[in-house]
Amino acid sequence: MSNDRDIVSVILVENNAQLLKHLQKTIGLIDQVEIVGNALIAQEALEMARDLKPLVALVDYNLPDMNGINLTEMLRREYPNTQVILISQDNYTDIVLQAIRAGACDFITHDVSVKELTDVLKRAAALAVQDRVKPQYPFGPAITEKGPVVHGAANGKIITVYGAKGGIGTTTVAANLALAMMEVNKDSRVVLVDGSMQFGDAHLMFNELGQLSVMDLVPRVLDLDREMVESVLLLNRLSGVYIMPAPPRPEFAEKITGESFARILEYLRRIFDFVIVNTNSYISDTVLSALDAGEVVVVVTAQSINAIRNTRLFFDLWNAVGMTKERIHLVLNRHDVESPITTERVSERLKFQLNTILPDDEAAARKADALGQPILKSSRDSDYSKAVVSLAEQILKRIDTVEKSEAQRLRLFVTA
Repeated sequence: MSNDRDIVSVILVENNAQLLKHLQKTIGLIDQVEIVGNALIAQEALEMARDLKPLVALVDYNLPDMNGINLTEMLRREYPNTQVILISQDNYTDIVLQAIRAGACDFITHDVSVKELTDVLKRAAALAVQDRVKPQYPFGPAITEKGPVVHGAANGKIITVYGAKGGIGTTTVAANLALAMMEVNKDSRVVLVDGSMQFGDAHLMFNELGQLSVMDLVPRVLDLDREMVESVLLLNRLSGVYIMPAPPRPEFAEKITGESFARILEYLRRIFDFVIVNTNSYISDTVLSALDAGEVVVVVTAQSINAIRNTRLFFDLWNAVGMTKERIHLVLNRHDVESPITTERVSERLKFQLNTILPDDEAAARKADALGQPILKSSRDSDYSKAVVSLAEQILKRIDTVEKSEAQRLRLFVTA
């Protein structure tokens, strides 16, 4: 590998001799790009990435010992400073989507032009360089001689997003709300915490993959520090949102108690302006601690009998444990104007006024899913995006109302 800092170092992972020769010839026409190694199988590619530390790995979809998607996941997990571009003879949507979700930064076909390949390689290299120069403390002030500076004194606001029924878009609302909070409150620092402990996938909505999760903080939950917390966070550079992933496997969820999660959330409010917590419908101790911690709880419902029934049951539980209604912000997601269950009927059956209505936008949702970006990022001018920004503005007003309220705040979990 050249010592020139402007050289883009690349490894080729391709077992088809003819295709390998074609790619080598094409890359040879590009200035400041150097092939530092060729691998025929996935295992060889992993060893090459470890030894050569290339900026970019070009990985074929079809490999003899491992699917290219699986190799992409391994490369991004084991060598996050190397960006991966997946190559395939076909550009089917499902393959592209798999590649992006596995962590590939781009996708090309074997008949790629020299210009397109040049652009793709240089984009990938730029991302890899950004990864390698990431500052140690990206949240603000650097470490002083007295240790890391902690922002404020637990002044950040926690907003918990909860849906009493699965499949109604709770995670979608949480992810887009995280972006919207940054938009309506400029220069604010926002973290999206995936509190769906068993099957959380909020990080995939931002096309991010990480090695660590909230689970890695539990052993030292009584002695958290900024460096430790930072180590488990993912930064989505396209948006500036930080993400704390859920555990990688469902059986790990039981390792996280409600008290542990409460302490983690309370620490996060010291270094972020807004902590958006995604949850699932099952009210476990961790979900209960997230509901307890939120200054505002965004309750997501839908135009279905089951969703309305479950939301009503949740409100009954909320009242039973002594929580105040002023902390609830009720959102109807995926509003269908042609549904026989009108917004008026939803409010009537819940005996609670709908605060925000988010429209159903299938085209924007499909685009967001394919690109690995929330709708607010991929379809900024859509009606859904405008409604989410309005939701963020309403939540800020509700936070102000809650803080000015004289009602005593009941806390179920530790606050220190």
